[in-house]
Amino acid sequence: MTLTLSNQQVELSEGITLAYYDSEASLTDTNAKNSKSVVVLLHGYCGSSAYFSKLAPLLAQRYRLLIPDLLGHGHSSPLKQETYNMEEQASFIVQWLQGIGIDGAYVFGHSLGGYITLALAEQGPKLLQGFGLLHSTALPDSEQAKQNRELAIIKVQEQGVTAFVDGLVPKLFAADHPQYEQLLRYGIEIGYQTAPEAVAGFARGMKERSNRAAVIQRSSLPVLLIAGAKDGVVSPEGTFTGSHSGTACHVLAEAGHMGMLETPAEMAELLRQFIG
Repeated sequence: MTLTLSNQQVELSEGITLAYYDSEASLTDTNAKNSKSVVVLLHGYCGSSAYFSKLAPLLAQRYRLLIPDLLGHGHSSPLKQETYNMEEQASFIVQWLQGIGIDGAYVFGHSLGGYITLALAEQGPKLLQGFGLLHSTALPDSEQAKQNRELAIIKVQEQGVTAFVDGLVPKLFAADHPQYEQLLRYGIEIGYQTAPEAVAGFARGMKERSNRAAVIQRSSLPVLLIAGAKDGVVSPEGTFTGSHSGTACHVLAEAGHMGMLETPAEMAELLRQFIG
């Protein structure tokens, strides 16, 4: 399996290049490119667009998929700053989508990508047609989680990205998954591509992020929340915080924190049901 799906690049500003996957990249006819609903997938911490390598083929015939490597991940360049806050990252996503002519999209964020998705929904861009969290939460970090962010920063600064990723990725998959060892190796290899400044910068940004449960509660848009029954990082209760009667909530029985790789067919079906 590839370590990134990205097949396109765009310069957001001087020195900042965003790599992304466009399932319709081979089409030159603009009308044909825009004939499908647009689905944007944002990956998690120390991941890349390749986190969706199993999910993308199940969705690409029906939708135009746009999947970026977040800044400092995969083939996207890192920022030269200490903190990568969620609001700025959401602005970059809006800038990218508008720059390539997207005026309406469904946006789904995995883990860290979910925090960015909520910041994007809070900013209220008109381009959103619906949004969702995949193994993510609207809640801010607990005090223990904030301490863990500090430890992550220290570890990557003292021991490097490889040591940090080796400790992080085993927590993401359900230990009893039949493909656990294969998925673990895949996740680790993807993680090794992350720039050290992005590991530290996003750790600071996640530590400082706001409680955005109200973004879901007050939204007039369709909202989808997907959790893993075996997720040791974000519990289903954490994912469903902020939901209301109009929110679609689903639990993947055999998934940990990585349902798009552990149970891609089930996740794809939930997305299809939600988007239509």
